[in-house]
Amino acid sequence: MLCKFMASFGFISLSIVGFCTNPKDTYYFCMICFALFFGFFGDVLLGIKEIAPTFRGKLVPLGLLYFLIGHVFYVCGFVAVGGFNAWTLLAFPVGACFALLMIKILKIKVKPKLAAALVAYYSMLVFKVATAAVMLIGSQTAVNALIFASCVCFLVSDSILAILYFTPVKRKNLLVTLELSLYYPAQIFAALTLALM
Repeated sequence: MLCKFMASFGFISLSIVGFCTNPKDTYYFCMICFALFFGFFGDVLLGIKEIAPTFRGKLVPLGLLYFLIGHVFYVCGFVAVGGFNAWTLLAFPVGACFALLMIKILKIKVKPKLAAALVAYYSMLVFKVATAAVMLIGSQTAVNALIFASCVCFLVSDSILAILYFTPVKRKNLLVTLELSLYYPAQIFAALTLALM
């Protein structure tokens, strides 16, 4: 848990160092930093649930909310750099359908409010990937490639996390390792874009 907090602090530090070495776009820097800060607080809340499992029912939705806000800031930064494409809005219903399908197939047992939160969260993740894909198709730059890689890593990482949190898993250690091996690059790639703008 302590290592995850340190890693989150490291992501923020990496973005600050990247911007200091290459101060190109202050708005983009602010959006990425806000996203990383909300990710840090989300990590803290989800970490606390490990040492205080009695509060799990409140900490998981709150951690989810912080990460959701972080993803909104990411998208704001990406749109500022690559522009907005109305076609990406189709990602919201696609993400919602996929989330509902996952809940049904994996037999995830959650209360209706948390199910709605999961659908909203997953829709935002799919929208984020769609935004990054449109940016990369429009301009094949190193920054856009990193943004796309970050978004895909987040999508897969959080899909694995949903399995870990809401389904009975036997081989938990393997999934935790896989989830973290995608989550860390997702944050690192996003932070690195500041140095490559």
